[in-house]
Amino acid sequence: MTARFRSSLFSVLIFTAFFSSGASCLIAEVTWNRMLIVVVGNSMSAAAMIISVFMGGLGLGSYVGGKYFRNRKASLMPYVVLELFIGIYVLLSPSLFDALTGLFTSLSGNVNNPTALTMIRLLVSTVALLLPAFLMGATFPAIISGTAPDTADKRSARTGYLYSMNTIGAAIGCFAAGYHLLLEFGVQATLMVALGFYILAALCALAANRLREKDSVDEVAGSLTDDLAAGLGSNTFDPRITVDPSLKRFLFVATFAIGFVALGYQVLLTRLSILYLGNSVSVFPLVLTAFLLGSGFSAFAGTWLYGWLKSRTGSSDRLFGIAAMAASALIISTPYILLSDWVLSSGYFARFADSAMRNPLPILAILIAPTVLIGALLPVAIRMLQPEGRGEATQGAATLYSLNTAGGMLGAGLSNHFLVPMVGTQATLIILAGICIATGAVSLLSPGRNSGRWAIAVVGVAGVVAVLVFTLPPMMQLYAGKIAQSTGAESAEVLLIHEGRAATVTVIDQADPSLGTYRDMYLNGVEEASTRYWHTQLFKLLGILPVLLHESDDDKEAVVIAFGAGITAGSVLASDEVSSLDVVDLNPDIEGINDLFTDVNGDVFHMDRFHFHNDDGRNYMVTNPKKYDLIIGDSTHPRAYDSWILYTEEFYRSVKNRLAEDGIFAQWVPVLGSMRGQLFNIHMNTFRTVFPNTTIWYIYGSDQAFLMATPEPLSIDVERLQRKLDKLPEWFRAEEYQIDTAARVAGFFWMDSGALDLMIGTEDRINTDDIHFFDKQSAVFPLPPFQQMPQFQASVLPYLKGADKNLMTAVRKEQEVGGHLASYIFFKMKPGLYKAFCAMPENGNVQYWMGREFSGEIPTHHDFCTNLQVEEFRQLLATHPGNPMALNGLADALSTAGQWDEALSVASKAVVLEPDNGMIQDTYGWILHHQGDNEAALPMLQKSLLQYPEHPVVLYHIGAIHHALGHTEEARASLQQALVLSPDFPGADEARKLLQ
Repeated sequence: MTARFRSSLFSVLIFTAFFSSGASCLIAEVTWNRMLIVVVGNSMSAAAMIISVFMGGLGLGSYVGGKYFRNRKASLMPYVVLELFIGIYVLLSPSLFDALTGLFTSLSGNVNNPTALTMIRLLVSTVALLLPAFLMGATFPAIISGTAPDTADKRSARTGYLYSMNTIGAAIGCFAAGYHLLLEFGVQATLMVALGFYILAALCALAANRLREKDSVDEVAGSLTDDLAAGLGSNTFDPRITVDPSLKRFLFVATFAIGFVALGYQVLLTRLSILYLGNSVSVFPLVLTAFLLGSGFSAFAGTWLYGWLKSRTGSSDRLFGIAAMAASALIISTPYILLSDWVLSSGYFARFADSAMRNPLPILAILIAPTVLIGALLPVAIRMLQPEGRGEATQGAATLYSLNTAGGMLGAGLSNHFLVPMVGTQATLIILAGICIATGAVSLLSPGRNSGRWAIAVVGVAGVVAVLVFTLPPMMQLYAGKIAQSTGAESAEVLLIHEGRAATVTVIDQADPSLGTYRDMYLNGVEEASTRYWHTQLFKLLGILPVLLHESDDDKEAVVIAFGAGITAGSVLASDEVSSLDVVDLNPDIEGINDLFTDVNGDVFHMDRFHFHNDDGRNYMVTNPKKYDLIIGDSTHPRAYDSWILYTEEFYRSVKNRLAEDGIFAQWVPVLGSMRGQLFNIHMNTFRTVFPNTTIWYIYGSDQAFLMATPEPLSIDVERLQRKLDKLPEWFRAEEYQIDTAARVAGFFWMDSGALDLMIGTEDRINTDDIHFFDKQSAVFPLPPFQQMPQFQASVLPYLKGADKNLMTAVRKEQEVGGHLASYIFFKMKPGLYKAFCAMPENGNVQYWMGREFSGEIPTHHDFCTNLQVEEFRQLLATHPGNPMALNGLADALSTAGQWDEALSVASKAVVLEPDNGMIQDTYGWILHHQGDNEAALPMLQKSLLQYPEHPVVLYHIGAIHHALGHTEEARASLQQALVLSPDFPGADEARKLLQ
């Protein structure tokens, strides 16, 4: 084995080791973040706290490691030991996190002070993450110290390349964990992958150290790095370099500032990506991958380019300033590029959370752009700081890394929690760009230039920032306009854009030809609520039904998870039986939203019984010991990054622990789009695992439903239900939204335990904190029609107590209409809508969807339905031309439409084919009557009456003919008998008129 080969092999081994270390670090970090938010909460503040603890540990580990390794003998064994210790921690972390969960629950259960609860969360996060992050940070100086070549330039070059390989590995690990491993295999399997990479890193470093022990330091540390350090040119500059103290101070300050910009921008870009792409759980790892990948490749390019420039031009130090100033342009431009139509068309904008997975690579390419320059700055700074000794090089690189990390911690914390709420996203972007411009300007001027040039630089930077402030188009207005455009509304008016710590809220009034004007509320780019008929109907029913069906008439305490537009919360308080309502929401800025929806939420925010808690709903269920009679989940989509933990078995068990003995739990669930198919079955199976007495209530004709868990099998006392409905306040508008009668409310019932059994079938998967199937929409493809929800509609009649015959008939009709509308929405079957319209034209859901179908001009019920019936029988006769019953149906439909001549011709054919059929005789005789031939009509009706002596329609028909012939007594007897048999038969009103 030649010396050059051994040298190259040494380089390959150490680069592979640090690449694997970066991959394992991010796989573990993303996984631990996933595990920890379940413990301390899924709020923005909790996530920032987790990131801060982790970043702080990295920076502290790098700084302490730099001091420790600066004077130690060159060896990779400390690095090997560090990687093995981290691997052991990864292996033990599930058990540790379980213990921390118990610790958090026990400590927080007796704490009511928000500050104390925050401190407990910080304590748990610190115990969980500080040690492994410290060890991870220490690996950087450890590998630098163990692999440092003989010259300052070679040392700085190798450090830059090691940083680059580590960052690229981190990017790949982040993408693999956040976009694949966690989504498809769960927490445990992902941690095992991380452990495997740590073992690989340790083995590669161990092999490299063996090579080092056999050969001299200079031999092993040369070759490959020599070529790279020179930037494909010869290394002609002096290897012994002294660093100007003013340059050193500048690099320390600049590295801190660039870290502030990088992490601050990452937080902002995550926020913007959530707005533009939808708040899917995959958005955060996508943004983080882009940052790491761009930083890694740019670190490599920056390190190489610095060497190339230094070997040829001697102006390599200007690279830092040029890259910093160029980065500012990309920082500003990337969010605007994301808003452009060629990136996200209006038809696809803000609909990510409820659609199939998209190819992430085009978005990833755009997100990488700003990081390509930002990521190069740290390795370029390391190359500029070239201390003479190996120990100084180790400590210097470690210090720069620590300062960069410290700046990142501050940038991440300040950007989202202070700057955005104070000045907005656009102004915060300008601030970050201004820092880059200022850093670049100082670097290009170099320390020690005259004050006049410094004054010019300050004025220049201020001028650039001023130009950006006054010339850039308002980003949030563009964003709101994009949302409005995506809905297809004819016109839109933006009422509210609020950029808060937790979310960006947008409220828009939209005018649609078929729907009129309605109000939409978007939270982080996803529609959360609107005043469209079925949307408001859902929230009102979700809020009031659990109250109405609770077996107790005593005062009740309730909690609603997620405020939205406040319609659900307001509906809970529409009942005077609810003495207190707690509402939990991550967004603290709900009052402004409430005030724009008071006509549908009853101004709930200002009710005395309303109590708001700014918290994560999952965490609130764990930390609050209170028992509730009613718990209602109105959170956003199961795929959302801030809501997925509210759809797991563990969450449902925490809810069950907070329910009173006779308590009811209801939770919103989508039933179309991404929820349809196996995902819906998995979700129902998960819910039913904890709550066996589950029913599903569906806002028929929409994609909205909710699951309701009762302590005992469902039982509805209809008289008691009606009494409670009658007490609802006027602002609730119960009649308008079909929540005013027991029959109408019962019509929303959809599935019971038996129907759930049939639909779930053999599906045995459940969503857990470990594996959550909504993360990866592998099952998004629709199932065949016979396996979808409309096919499993169950009758509510067995669950009604005290219902009379008329009520039972009304309920059947309500459910029948619901079935028709479900087929229309799920399967795009327009006949379903038309049948619903013909059966119940006054139904609000029917009117809404007919209005959409006919652009706001709903056709006349009689004409539309009779013509529809005529057309259906014509189509039937086209395939069965000799069918007497089809002919009779067409004749009857034609007579209803007033087309008497054709009706008589068709009815005559039916009589010839089947002369003894009583129904055909009735139709033919009735048509003869309307044609004025009562003498021929009477014997036909008499024959029909022999077969159907108690059919109210036949009795009415023969009574009308007797009346026309002047047979008064016979007419009166037939008409009265018809009305006795059925007071509401078709034609009953005409029969009463004839009796007058």
